[in-house]
Amino acid sequence: MGDLSLDKNLLNTRKRGRPADTDSTDTRDRIIVCACERFAAEGFEGTTNREIADTAKVSSAALYHYFPSKADIYIAVCDSITEIFVNVFSRVSTSETTLEQRLISLFVEVRDLGASVPSTVGFITGISAVVQKHPEVSKGTDVFGKEFARNIVQLIATAEESEHILHGTTVQSFADLVSSVLGGLGRMSARGDQSRHVAVADAFLRLIHTAAQK
Repeated sequence: MGDLSLDKNLLNTRKRGRPADTDSTDTRDRIIVCACERFAAEGFEGTTNREIADTAKVSSAALYHYFPSKADIYIAVCDSITEIFVNVFSRVSTSETTLEQRLISLFVEVRDLGASVPSTVGFITGISAVVQKHPEVSKGTDVFGKEFARNIVQLIATAEESEHILHGTTVQSFADLVSSVLGGLGRMSARGDQSRHVAVADAFLRLIHTAAQK
């Protein structure tokens, strides 16, 4: 299981072509990390650029140098979190071949993410409400949603020993079910109800195991 600490995930998320280990990149990444924390805690409307700058220990002028608007910061956080989940799905698909084992591995990864990086989960659970009021951030939220959905479909479609679990259900329908369950688990983690998250995930995986044995 990879370390899903915030520093390792968000701070190591870099755009292609951007030079690593530069002061400029480190500052930009630090702003993204701190913005994720503020957005998760206070929401989009409740967070100010000044608060993000103070948390990241940069001046307001420096903040605007990297991000012209709060919407641009929000989109950058979406991009970073998208990259985190791309890596999660890649690890799961590479390490496991059967659908049951992939689902177990995926749910463990999501559980650990919720426990160790609650701000990331809190940010994700707030996305739908934010984009309804602030469509200017949809550039980032749409990419996250489409990439997440695409990866779940691919994880299921390329898995072995899936016929008993799917049992006539389409890959897309089952992917929608898994996405819905993960969304509910994320909301539990965001509320700090980690024990309930674990219990619900365990119940779902038990159902999957029972179906896989038929």
